Amino acid sequence: MSCAVEFRVNLPDPLRYACGLLRTASQQGARLLVAGPQPVLEALDQLLWTFQPGSFVPHVWLDDPLAAETPVLLATEPDLQQAGRLDALVNLGPGLVNGWEQQTRVIELVGEHAPDKPAARDRLRAYRAAGLDPKIIPSRA
Repeated sequence: MSCAVEFRVNLPDPLRYACGLLRTASQQGARLLVAGPQPVLEALDQLLWTFQPGSFVPHVWLDDPLAAETPVLLATEPDLQQAGRLDALVNLGPGLVNGWEQQTRVIELVGEHAPDKPAARDRLRAYRAAGLDPKIIPSRA
């Protein structure tokens, strides 16, 4: 299986960007898992309820009993086999997600701030070392 990797870079607000991405993808019937550090995912969890008036993106934590029926899953250290079929893995964390190689699509979200960039460069090098040619998509903001 071939994995397509995208880096969405220089995002002014990666969490708000993630909300829009997740809303659009879930409305199109996609199933996604978002991986990242606990504080980041907790902030995303809250933002998914409030980022746009009248809008809600259905989401749960991976260990929730409703995970199998929910289009957006959140996990700090995801067991991708437990997640089941995914259309994309979205990474908000500093490292590679274990098992990314089994996915058809990985979307890396990288903020415009300097602390995010060295870790993103390391991930980019790792994907290239695995024989992939990640697509780099700069923010339009």
